Amino acid sequence: MTTKERLLDLVDQLDEAEVDELLDYAGWLAQEIDTLTSKELARVQAGEAEIARGACTTLQDLRGRLGL
Repeated sequence: MTTKERLLDLVDQLDEAEVDELLDYAGWLAQEIDTLTSKELARVQAGEAEIARGACTTLQDLRGRLGL
């Protein structure tokens, strides 16, 4: 049995709501992968450098500062 055949067997076991969710997910998987612009890549790299330097705040610390 091929992978596609196994998938079809599984789909047959799902109800309509589950099939709708699976279809949404499959559509997301099939989308073209976006590439970052050079400006976006530079921002990601700057953020990673800040994290490496320890210049970041954990969610737990932020919640503490905000009293949440």
